Amino acid sequence: MPLYRPLWGACTRLAVVSLAVAASAGCGKSAMTVESPDTLYQDAASEHADENYDVAVQQYRQLLDHYPLDPRAEEIELRIAHAHLANESHPEAIAAFSDFQRMHPTSPHVPEVEYRIGQAYVEQIDSIDRDLGAARNAHARLQSILARYPGSEFNQEARDQLQYVREHLAGRELYIAEYYFERDHYPAGWVRTATIFALFPETETAAAAAERLATAAQSVGDGETAQLAEAAGVELAESNRDEEGAPGALRSPGPALTQLRTHLRTPPSGEEDPES
Repeated sequence: MPLYRPLWGACTRLAVVSLAVAASAGCGKSAMTVESPDTLYQDAASEHADENYDVAVQQYRQLLDHYPLDPRAEEIELRIAHAHLANESHPEAIAAFSDFQRMHPTSPHVPEVEYRIGQAYVEQIDSIDRDLGAARNAHARLQSILARYPGSEFNQEARDQLQYVREHLAGRELYIAEYYFERDHYPAGWVRTATIFALFPETETAAAAAERLATAAQSVGDGETAQLAEAAGVELAESNRDEEGAPGALRSPGPALTQLRTHLRTPPSGEEDPES
């Protein structure tokens, strides 16, 4: 009988300790309190206004976690996305706005959300010698705004941003064309300038590309291309001045540019762009 007493005592002590821990945990759990939804919302909005975006996002999410049926839930989801964008957390902003689009496809905020996604991509655009992924994504989103929501209050902002993006994309083509021209690879530079005239004829870069092509053509004795490029350059420069009030507009090419584009369809000597 005495042999089992220590073991029984140890078990009793273990049970008592376990009960004490459980009781302590239960008391701790019951002691946890969550602020009211109004208090959480006001605190988060205050942090947001003070540009403490990480704290604001955390508090917004706490509100949604504890009060998912709060009537302000949709607004809070949008506020989270805006806080990420203001904080220049672009991937997080794009993800949050995209989630909002998916969850609220009929919301009146959808045009703004589409624009903000485009804005987030625009803000990630780097120099013309870097990756063009952000610029291409921005281009697609901004074009979507103009095509799907022509009456949106964000239409003009999207058009202005689109003009910037198209200048950037055209500038990349001219950057590569310049690289080839400087290395006496005239046919490859020809192809790159032809791309600008075909895809980005309304940009200021197109006028610069025409002037650069004219110079390159003269240097290799291609008088016909030089003459056509000079005429197109003058026409493009005048057209850009005339259309200053319509940024990003996809205008029809004038006769000089049309003639140059027809001429450029086949590069000299039938050579292709080495990167194509």
